[in-house]
This record gives sequence, C-alpha cells and structure tokens, in this order.
Amino acid sequence: MIKKHTILVVDDEELFIEYIQRLLSDENYNVITASSGQEGLDILQKQQVSMVISEYKIPLMNGLEFLEKVRIIYPDILTIMVTDHADIELAIKAINEAGVYKILLKSWDDIDFKNTIKRTMESLQMIKERDVLIRKVKTHEVTLKDLEKRYPGITKVEKDEDGCIVP
Repeated sequence: MIKKHTILVVDDEELFIEYIQRLLSDENYNVITASSGQEGLDILQKQQVSMVISEYKIPLMNGLEFLEKVRIIYPDILTIMVTDHADIELAIKAINEAGVYKILLKSWDDIDFKNTIKRTMESLQMIKERDVLIRKVKTHEVTLKDLEKRYPGITKVEKDEDGCIVP
C-alpha cells in the first residue's frame, strides 16, 4: 500500500490555498492548510507532514522565517517557498538559511507544479531509503567488528591476482 503523504500549505490568501487543493486533489496527497506561520508550526506539532509549501508573504512572520524554523525543528520535512516576484537575494537566503528545497514563482504551469511536487516527494523517499541503508551498514559494521574480536582474522579474505577468493 502506498503511503499518502501530507502536504501543509501556508498562505493567508484563501483563493491560493483552494487553488493548490484543487491542483493536488487528484494526486495521492493529503493537503492541510494554515493561514500563518504560527498556525503552521502549531499544526506541525500535532501532525506528521512530508512537505511544507509556504508563500513568502504571510502574517506574523514571513515565509523565510517560518521555513527556517521548520528546518530547525523538523529537518526531515522538505520545503517549497512560493513567491510572486523573482528576487535573487531572497532565493539565496531561502536556500542557504532556511534550507528550502525549491522556490516557485506563482506564475507556474499547473503540470510543472504537479511534477515538481512529485519529484520532491520522490527525493524525500530516496532520502529516507538512504538513511535506512546507512543505518543497516552501521549495524553490519558493528557486527563485523564483534565477529573479528571473537574470531580474529574471520573478516580477512585472500584473493589471487584475478580477484578470486583463495581457500
């Protein structure tokens, strides 16, 4: 069974939120919403979320400040910042300070937007799989060290010039 990812959309413009919900309604995502950064943080405390999409201009704190807090408190959540103007300084801050995965201009193509969300979720899945593999490798390394302590030389393998194991 495929897990249904939850996406938190943060914006104070109800029309934009409805638009995102409509765009993603035929995808396998659970879309929840907040109208401010603080409300978004409150939701994140209560609910597991895979991705946050936030407008830059939101009440109480801007999207950059909000996404920076998300990165610090919830480092496994991928974030996308949406803005209606291209600003290279904002983009650099978003990536370097808030760890934003992607920045989108509001004048996007709907298909491109859906593909961006899909690729972001695929990246999230690959990150999780990588982390599982790293944990397995570390576990195996500990096991091998323990075996080597109990049976010195057991992990040593001799090979001939062709790379074949020598008995």
